[in-house]
Parts: sequence; C-alpha cells; structure tokens
Amino acid sequence: MTTTQLNAFTSDVLDALDVTKATSTQVAGLTTTSFANLTGDQVAALSADQIGSLSTDQLGVLSSTEVQAFSTTQAGALTAAQLGGLATTQLGLFSSDQFAALTTTQVQGLSSDQLNAITVDMLDALDIAKLSSDQVTGLTTTSIVNLSDTQIAALAATQVGALSIDQLGALTTTDFSNLTADQSGALTAGQVAGLSTTYFSSLSATTGIPGLSISAIAGISVDDIHALTQDQGNAFTQAQIDVMSADQLSALVDVVTA
Repeated sequence: MTTTQLNAFTSDVLDALDVTKATSTQVAGLTTTSFANLTGDQVAALSADQIGSLSTDQLGVLSSTEVQAFSTTQAGALTAAQLGGLATTQLGLFSSDQFAALTTTQVQGLSSDQLNAITVDMLDALDIAKLSSDQVTGLTTTSIVNLSDTQIAALAATQVGALSIDQLGALTTTDFSNLTADQSGALTAGQVAGLSTTYFSSLSATTGIPGLSISAIAGISVDDIHALTQDQGNAFTQAQIDVMSADQLSALVDVVTA
C-alpha cells in the first residue's frame, strides 16, 4: 500500500490500522494530518525503527499524553536530529526516566535553549558526562545552580575548564571544596583570577590546591593566598611555588608561618 493510499484514509479507517504492519517508510510518509489522527495506542505501538523514521514535523503533532507515553525504548530510538528539532515545550514533556535513557549521541543533539528549558527533575536525571563542553558552557547560571552535588562531582576536566566565571560563581563553596585534582587542574588562570577570595579559599588542601595547574598559579591574588589556612598554604607543590611571583611568595610565607 502506498503512502498516498494511507493518507487518503478517513480517520476511522486509520484508527483501525495495525501500525505494526506498516513499514518505517510508510510511517515516515504519513502527512502530519494523518499522523495526528493516530490514536495513543497506535503511537505507543510504534517500533523503534518506525520512531526513528519520523520527521520533526510528525513529532511536533504528538500530544503531551503521547509523548509522555513513549517507552524508554521508543525515546532511545529518537535520533539526535529528531531531538534537536523538538520544541522546548515538547522536550519538557519527557519523564525523568525517558530523559535518563537518552544516549550520549542523543543528548549532544540538544541545544542550549532546550537544556535550559527542561525541568529540574529532568536535569537531575541527566548524566552530566553526556554533555559536550559547548553544551556545559551554554547552561545558564540557573541550570548550574540546579545541578546536584553528584553531577558537579561528575563534571569532566574539560567541562570544568569550559565554565564561565558566572557559572563557577553559581556553584557552592562546598562544590569547590569537593573538586577533584583533575577538576581543579582544569581551572585556567582566567577562571582562578575571576573567583572571589571566598571561593578560592574553599579549595581543599588535599586535591584542590595541589591540583592547580602551573599556568593557573598566575591567576591567584595576594588576597586569595592570605585567605588560606596554614594547611592549604602548605599544600602548594614545589612546582607551583617555583612559578609564584615575589608578592605571592611573600603572602604564602605569611600564611604558612602564622
């Protein structure tokens, strides 16, 4: 049966169609009018291959109930291009389970606008490691604030290095104190220079301070060093101390001999 014939069906005839018998090509050939006339049960019965063949226009006519009824298998069958073409309102209809089931390839098809529009529950369900550095950079400070401690801890070094000063400022001092050596080592001199003294002094003596890269040392202010505890001051490595300026060294001596 051709798509022309299928699209000529009345809604009653279309409602009686067993969609599992249609090929992916036939499903892809349905007009948005015909596709919109499918029942919720028919949409729920679509196979992964059929889901993957849908156009963004076809996906656009699905009701909120139909989107929310997608199984994790169906949600997992959507291509990155299909997901990227969804309106933010449609993406926001996904459940946390559906969103968590998306692969890295799928997640990286989402725009910053889409990511910033998702619900807090969906954001909590997101495996942060699936985001590209560009996507992390595109998150608003509100989205950054809504990331869980577990998600912050899971940020890759490249993702941490891509954060803006405003985004870093949206983290808590507890988040900073929990940065791993790899995460701390990803901070650039510009990022370090942009941190408030309160944030810099929250870096831990075990991973945060000794984890800083040699190039990042130039971003540390004298006030930053004076705000450190003796343990933190003693946590600087010899390689880090070797590249400090005279003013930085003087401040460090004050801290470790206090």
